[in-house]
Amino acid sequence: MRDPERRHWLFDPARAGGLVRAHRSPSGGAVDQVVSDVIWAEVVTLLRWAEATGTCRPELVSGAAWRTAAASARLLARLPGLVGELGVGYSVEVPPEGDGPAARRLQQAADRLAVRLRTTAGVEALPALAGEVDAVGAAAVALVAQQADWTAPW
Repeated sequence: MRDPERRHWLFDPARAGGLVRAHRSPSGGAVDQVVSDVIWAEVVTLLRWAEATGTCRPELVSGAAWRTAAASARLLARLPGLVGELGVGYSVEVPPEGDGPAARRLQQAADRLAVRLRTTAGVEALPALAGEVDAVGAAAVALVAQQADWTAPW
C-alpha cells in the first residue's frame, strides 16, 4: 500500500538525508560511512523516480518509468563494488514477485524499498536491498513495455 506521507519525507532534503545517514555504522570508519551514504542516497533517488512514475501525468509515464529503470540499473551495477568495499559478501535475495499490472508491481516494489530505507539495518541488509532494487527496475521496465505502441508502421 502506498505510504500517503511518502512525498513529505522523500522529497524533503533534510528528512531524506537523515534517513540516508541513519544507515551509517556507528563503528564504521570514513570509507564505510561514505559507501553507506552513496548506496542509500541512490536508493532515495530511485524511490523519487518511482514516486514520480506513479504520480505523473499519463503522457509522462513512459519517460519516468524509463528513468526509474535506469536508476535501478545504475545502482545494481555499482552495488557489488560498493558492498565489497564494506567487506561484505555480495549476493541477491530475490523478493516475492508482485501481482497485477506493471504500475501496481512498481508501487509494491517501491513500497518495500521505502520500508528498507526507513528501517535502519546494518550491512547484513544489503543482499535483500539488491533484490528490492532489482524488483523496482523490473517493474519499471514492464511499465515501459506496457506503455509502448506495438503497432507496426507498415
